[in-house]
Amino acid sequence: MGIFLPDEWIDEVRERNDIVDVISEYVHLKPQGRGFVGLCPFHAEKTPSFHVNPEKQLYHCFGCGVGGNVFTFIMAVEKLEFVEAVKFLAERVGMALPQTTDAEEFIRSKSRTERIYEVNREVARYYHRMLFSPEGGQALSYLKARGLDLNIIRRFGIGYAPDGWENAKQYLLKQGFEEELLIQAGIVVSTKGRTYDRFRNRVIFPIIKPRGLVVGFGGRVLDDSLPKYLNSPESPVFHKGSTLFGLNLVRKASSLDYIIIAEGYMDVVTLHQFGFKTAVASLGTSLTQQQAKVIRRYTQQVYIAYDGDAAGQKATLRGLDILQDAGLKVKVILFPQGMDPDEVLRKYGAEFFKKLMDKAVPLVDYKLDRLRSQYDLQTSEGRARYATEAAKILIQVPNLLERDVHIQRLEAQTGFSSRLLYQQIAQLEGSAQKEGVKRQLIGNNRYIDKMPGGKESMPSHIKAERYLVNLMASSNWLAKKVVEKVEPQYFEEPINREIFNIVVELLNSGKEVSIPQVLSSIQDQDKIQQMVEIFELPVEYDNIDKFISDCIDEIMYHNLEKRRQEVVRLIRQMEQEGKQATDTYRALLSEMAVLTRKVAASRHRKEGIL
Repeated sequence: MGIFLPDEWIDEVRERNDIVDVISEYVHLKPQGRGFVGLCPFHAEKTPSFHVNPEKQLYHCFGCGVGGNVFTFIMAVEKLEFVEAVKFLAERVGMALPQTTDAEEFIRSKSRTERIYEVNREVARYYHRMLFSPEGGQALSYLKARGLDLNIIRRFGIGYAPDGWENAKQYLLKQGFEEELLIQAGIVVSTKGRTYDRFRNRVIFPIIKPRGLVVGFGGRVLDDSLPKYLNSPESPVFHKGSTLFGLNLVRKASSLDYIIIAEGYMDVVTLHQFGFKTAVASLGTSLTQQQAKVIRRYTQQVYIAYDGDAAGQKATLRGLDILQDAGLKVKVILFPQGMDPDEVLRKYGAEFFKKLMDKAVPLVDYKLDRLRSQYDLQTSEGRARYATEAAKILIQVPNLLERDVHIQRLEAQTGFSSRLLYQQIAQLEGSAQKEGVKRQLIGNNRYIDKMPGGKESMPSHIKAERYLVNLMASSNWLAKKVVEKVEPQYFEEPINREIFNIVVELLNSGKEVSIPQVLSSIQDQDKIQQMVEIFELPVEYDNIDKFISDCIDEIMYHNLEKRRQEVVRLIRQMEQEGKQATDTYRALLSEMAVLTRKVAASRHRKEGIL
């Protein structure tokens, strides 16, 4: 049988192979700024210049210039062709190859997946309409009583599943969907030869992918029935352990300096309503490694906002190490005893919550405080056991100054001398090294966003072009902002025109626009490295619309001035040839006058005069 590797399958291989994880198997990476750095595997060096960007899912060496995505890295390091590299990475994550002589089997599978998305979208609309129907009166009153306004309800697409066994089922059947498809989507349950609605008399929270596809639902009861929350089952489109509720809206947030991780749907919705638009939830399950890796693609700083009760604190402890191991900086927001973020915001407001964030406890402090509460420090045995266990936590702190702060506090709490505590930590570290435990040292260096010196300065219009295509490749909404204002011929640099055209193709095909997706659209290694250099260019702005306009003004000024100079050359040439009486000469003079005015106006805008 032949091997058929469809584009959608290749995209899934790329998404499931996080570039940091893959490269870490070949290069010792250290967190640095918003990315990771290590010694380049492609040339000899003593000072790390090899950078990996988890957000953009690319790597770039500022020493030798190589760069690309996860596929190009495996191609280079394993000496494989593209198809072989894709297979290699598929096997790495346990993905079966699509074994078929042609595309028919895949087309059937793709058709089923697309139909499940259609089912989810249609039933999400149905649930949302039901919320505003007479049947949904109690559910709508419940949401309003919880402090939600209509804008936030619509933004999250919150709905209501009416009481009854076959409401959603009968509605979807009338829309032309097969019953088997409803079962596969998890909307309908099949048991003992009978089928019925999974969600009944529940407030419904659609779970939406960042690219806008509804993958599942969470339903909350309106009374004391159990279970309180019910999620969609695993399906061909819904994988709970790699999905985060609210992430589709986080992508639209103006800032991703941090992400807030909450426990439940209502916590996330309320946080967004009060202005904390980077809040997500882990769907009622313990945080997974895959979810941590997804978060790492968006930010380096995480705030844990789990409930203040005992269960919430246990969940916090479970998630801390997973987040830290993923290379994230973690702080824990401490809530009044027994309260959750939703209650705190409704009772005390956004300013109070912001103060709690400002006082959020770093990971090590939280662990030590939790540990201290487990021992009676009034007894010598309690102090000894606390100090011993605390030392195990402190060996995870590589910064010696930070470690010393904790040791001084530990000395004050237990009465053991700092010298003795240091000895205990050293003994534990020695034991760990003997057992071959690898510890990743986290430095305090800043991430080098800019390329090292030594290169000629880039013309301002080329830099503006690169800024624009960089933004375009970042997301659908930024791509649309740029595409509606510029044309490909505006770009002088060929590689920029190519990026522009790739993004337009992705938009027209309905695919999600992202830097990894753009890089996966080509296989030419030289072009990939050129694109990586462009995508590594730091883009900083206060107002995105003004930034885009400024870049376009720079490009338009260059194009107008370039054409003006060409017209000047043609006019002089015709004057030398004695052709001043021709229509062409007069047309060039007219064009020259128009261009001169446009160039002046464009220069004024560019310089901020207008």
